[in-house]
Amino acid sequence: MTLPLAAAGAPALWYLSRGSGAVSLILLSTAVVLGIVDQRRWRSERWPRFTLHGLHRWVSLFAVSFLSVHIGSAVLDSFAPIGLLDAVIPFRGTYRPLWLGFGALAFDMLLAVTITSLLKKRIAPRTWRTVHWLSYAAWPVAVVHGLGTGSDVRAGWLLAITLACAAAVWIAVFVRVMGAASGPRLVSFGALAAVPLAAVVWLPQGPLAKGWASRAGTPARLLLTRDVTRRAAAAPAQFHVPFSAYLGGTVTESSGASGVARVELAMRMTGGASAAADVVLEGTPLQSGGVSVRSSRVTLGPTSDPRRYRGRVVSLQGTNIETEATDRAGDTVRADFRLVLDQSKVQCTVSVVRG
Repeated sequence: MTLPLAAAGAPALWYLSRGSGAVSLILLSTAVVLGIVDQRRWRSERWPRFTLHGLHRWVSLFAVSFLSVHIGSAVLDSFAPIGLLDAVIPFRGTYRPLWLGFGALAFDMLLAVTITSLLKKRIAPRTWRTVHWLSYAAWPVAVVHGLGTGSDVRAGWLLAITLACAAAVWIAVFVRVMGAASGPRLVSFGALAAVPLAAVVWLPQGPLAKGWASRAGTPARLLLTRDVTRRAAAAPAQFHVPFSAYLGGTVTESSGASGVARVELAMRMTGGASAAADVVLEGTPLQSGGVSVRSSRVTLGPTSDPRRYRGRVVSLQGTNIETEATDRAGDTVRADFRLVLDQSKVQCTVSVVRG
């Protein structure tokens, strides 16, 4: 039996990924608006066209820079299983694959635009202009990615930023369309009307709807972490077998002089429930991380008698632990722990039944 002990990632990386993603959207939206204005050859005595062109170029470079930070922090943060290839090859990941794939697609488009812009003097102008149009196509793809995979859409601030960016781009496109010929103008007006209508229909049933995280493709172990916090108050108030509950506690790792590794999981029920559980595992440390378990010890009981039931681990599959314990009267219970490890902390659900 082996127990993996991969930590779930530092909160700083998680916040950095979210913040840099929002800044990337703002900068990309600004670059799109400036690009549309530049295409209209807008200028004034105080604001010559070369100044506008230079601002557009620098904002675009900043957008790509923050996007690189967004991708790098998401890959380094082990909370969500996002690999480097997932960030550049669309729709191959396991974490919200469709919506993460849109982000990879937008990044690939912007990467192509950036590379061709750096090589602008060495490629044909027509080729450069054709590739440069990808920057405008990348914007809606990036917006869909942010709405589909963003964890803060329902919180409000990300939705407000997205709506503000969308409104700015929509107005810029509207002004640009006003100068087009009558035929293309009618088609463009139809598209401009369809986009906000589609958003109004999709958002309440998609990212803003309850249960979107699961439907979007979030792995079950990450949903469990959130459910432990959200449903902790529903934990049972008394220690009566059988029951199911939510626990939280700490993970302690140590090793002796003989090379034997020891892992202790000390957990208490949350939400005012009166129960405790300790699981101790000993064995050989693995090079890949974790412990190959040779012996175990389990205690379970109410906080007034936390060692009422004593026993051992009978099955260990990944972070799912099945235990068996007996009290002084010979009454046996089986407890099934489903763990979520987060550095030095542990959260889990437990189901306890008569043995």
